[in-house]
Amino acid sequence: MHVTQEESFGIVPLMLKESKWHVLLILHQKGKHWAFPKGHGNPGESPLQSATRELKEETGLDIKRILQDDPLVEKYRFYRKKEIVQKQVKYFPAIVSGDLHLQEEEIQDAKWVLLEDAASHLSFKEAKSMCQILPQLLKDHDI
Repeated sequence: MHVTQEESFGIVPLMLKESKWHVLLILHQKGKHWAFPKGHGNPGESPLQSATRELKEETGLDIKRILQDDPLVEKYRFYRKKEIVQKQVKYFPAIVSGDLHLQEEEIQDAKWVLLEDAASHLSFKEAKSMCQILPQLLKDHDI
């Protein structure tokens, strides 16, 4: 079976609502899993530029502050037709602002969930573990 490597870039969108941190989870049209906004990079874009553009296109949200320059990495594999896809996604945790406007062609659904509850909504174990380090990142920034 043929193996294909893919790389995407995304943002872990955080917002303070009613004095509690929430994270935005999305359901992609093609996938059956809850995750963070992400997408493929365009030629000439840095990983952060790709992630920022994808966030804006998919959700209408803007970045107020990136919490760390080194992205959190999620790796997983799935089957597409007659190939195995090994996917790596680099996520930048960020505080975001704006009103949610979903890109209907790509996003089936979205929901803001309490950061402490996010792991139970996510599909992949790497995404679940990212949620466990986010409170410390927020604390390190005195936020």
